[in-house]
Amino acid sequence: MLTGFILINVEAKMENKVYDALAKVDQIEGIREVFGQYDIIARIEARNLKEMRALIINKVRNTPGVIATTTLITSD
Repeated sequence: MLTGFILINVEAKMENKVYDALAKVDQIEGIREVFGQYDIIARIEARNLKEMRALIINKVRNTPGVIATTTLITSD
């Protein structure tokens, strides 16, 4: 199982809508609003890189209000 953290930039005044939408995604294990360069951080789990890529592209980046993402994949 792979674990990753997605650092998410969100359009102004869309933070709550993006947070609520992403909180409903099963593969997102945790989500928090943060202050600084990014607006939201999400912890994700996937079986492999292909599954992680699909989650990031299809679920996270396609969420209305998401401007950009940076993904950090952890090592064991």
